[in-house]
Amino acid sequence: MAVIQLEFLSQILGEVINVSAVIPTSGSGRELVENGDRFKVIYLLHGGGDDSNAFLRNTGIERYSEQGNFAVIMPEVRNSYYCDMRYGLRFFTYLSEELPRVTENLFPISGRRDDHFVLGYSMGAQGAIKWALKKPGFFSAVAGLSGIGDLEDFGFGDRFENRDPACAFIAAYKSLEDYRNSSENVKHLAAELVKSGKEIPRIFSCCGTEDFAFEGCVKFAEYAKQVGIPITFEAGPGEHTFAFWEYWVRYAVQWFGLGEV
Repeated sequence: MAVIQLEFLSQILGEVINVSAVIPTSGSGRELVENGDRFKVIYLLHGGGDDSNAFLRNTGIERYSEQGNFAVIMPEVRNSYYCDMRYGLRFFTYLSEELPRVTENLFPISGRRDDHFVLGYSMGAQGAIKWALKKPGFFSAVAGLSGIGDLEDFGFGDRFENRDPACAFIAAYKSLEDYRNSSENVKHLAAELVKSGKEIPRIFSCCGTEDFAFEGCVKFAEYAKQVGIPITFEAGPGEHTFAFWEYWVRYAVQWFGLGEV
């Protein structure tokens, strides 16, 4: 098992960016590479205020990767909400276009849709569902922990009252009005994807019943089903912490079909 800390100059961001990766190197993993095949891969997206090592510090993802024989790519995007920011850098374009190209060139990672998965927690759940809904041809499945929903339903609307571009919400979206009417709104994305007739990735969402985001996650799951987006939603005791998310990371890996871990 190789844990790799990668730094490279992003042509889209115009700066050096950090990426963490876990790549199997022994047992069936070695045989897979020797046969010229490539690993299935999960892109793991961190939450607000965290970095590319968040999953390594707080979950057993390295062990799950070895047991399930899949690769893991963990990008770092600061507090960008995984979007092309109104006052900032084009993190979504980097994430969805440059990152897969670079990592697939560097590591034995499959380029097939059926082998691509994305999972995130909190802000990373927003990033995961937006990436999957905007680029449905790239992922076969997506999982979001405590964060798949409309930002207003999470009670974040008042944060837009701060007009300071240094505020993460303003930097990312400019204003509440802009957010509501943009492709950053997951409800808008869900409805548009259904209209497009494109194949929809499998979607898994979960949230702790004591989490501030719980009602917002429930509302989005209900909305998704109303507009024709199939979604699996699970809930259990827990708050907005890794004490809750660690179990569901493992659960999501198995829900993706990547083995018993």
